[in-house]
Amino acid sequence: MFMSHSSRFGVRLVLAAALAVPALPVPFALAQQAQPAPAAKVSPAHLQLARDLVAVNGEARAFEGIIPNIVDGAALSFLQTNPDLAKQLREVAIIVRPEFEARQAEIIDILATSYTRHFTEAELKEAITFYRSPTGAKLVQDRPVIVQEAVQGIQAWGAQVNAQAIERVRAEMRKRGVDL
Repeated sequence: MFMSHSSRFGVRLVLAAALAVPALPVPFALAQQAQPAPAAKVSPAHLQLARDLVAVNGEARAFEGIIPNIVDGAALSFLQTNPDLAKQLREVAIIVRPEFEARQAEIIDILATSYTRHFTEAELKEAITFYRSPTGAKLVQDRPVIVQEAVQGIQAWGAQVNAQAIERVRAEMRKRGVDL
């Protein structure tokens, strides 16, 4: 069963952003509109080191599944105009996915290019060495659980702070003669 395009894509994107180090610096909608600064000439070795880093640090895996979600969402966007085509649209999405999955490397290159703008070859080598160490490998392995625990903790904290803020607002409004 297909989830809606926006919910599947959004879940994947949020997960990818949460797993990435660092997290995406701007909301996705803004990132789509933003034009990257012109790239300085990067050596093939520098770009390859950055690709190696996003592979070893787990960021590349965080974006797996994005392309099928995009293709599914594109196909299912036609449901609004003709809901009777759902079965055919699902079939077509499956047919055209491989054409677009071949573009997965472009995501890696986008990530890698960002790293080349901020890290020298020597720094990338140091980072790769860290992620290949037992501690770095453990960080990559445990990051999804850590992020999930942190998100759950932040949600609980947010609910608590929200409840406290509601009570404080009520108390201040009572002082003004308004009972909420």
